[in-house]
Amino acid sequence: FKEEDLTEEQVKAITAKLPMMMIWTFFVFATIMFMSKCSGLGLSYIYYDEMAQTYCASRLSRPGFVFAIRRDCQGTAPTCNALCQKVKAAALKIINNQRKNFGCFDAIHIRKEHTQLAIDTSGRQPDAGKISQMTYGYGKGGCPWKPNHCGPNFCCCAAT
Repeated sequence: FKEEDLTEEQVKAITAKLPMMMIWTFFVFATIMFMSKCSGLGLSYIYYDEMAQTYCASRLSRPGFVFAIRRDCQGTAPTCNALCQKVKAAALKIINNQRKNFGCFDAIHIRKEHTQLAIDTSGRQPDAGKISQMTYGYGKGGCPWKPNHCGPNFCCCAAT
């Protein structure tokens, strides 16, 4: 329809609703942007899980099933030895009890605060040569790391 097809009263009614429609549009846009940021945080945390799983899998020196288990190094964190024992039954169930031995063999701290590098959209590496991520591998020494003390934030457990 065209504006000239509307009566003066209809034009006034639509004009009166415009501020509310603009507020509603802004609210929807802001909500979508906020949710996308929250989703990004969730994905980032999963990314740390994937980094830990990759690290742990690369460190096992013999064939076996590997599990990277989160450790809350800011709270009341038990040792990685204790965490691995806590998840032992669930882990063995996942692998249909194909192994009997299960325990900690390594630990890692993945620093979550890091430099954000530029997104590679061109096929070139815009931030080549810059440091972003930092991790610290504890080796076997991370397994008994003292309780309630920050250190490893992921424990490497294996069924061998």
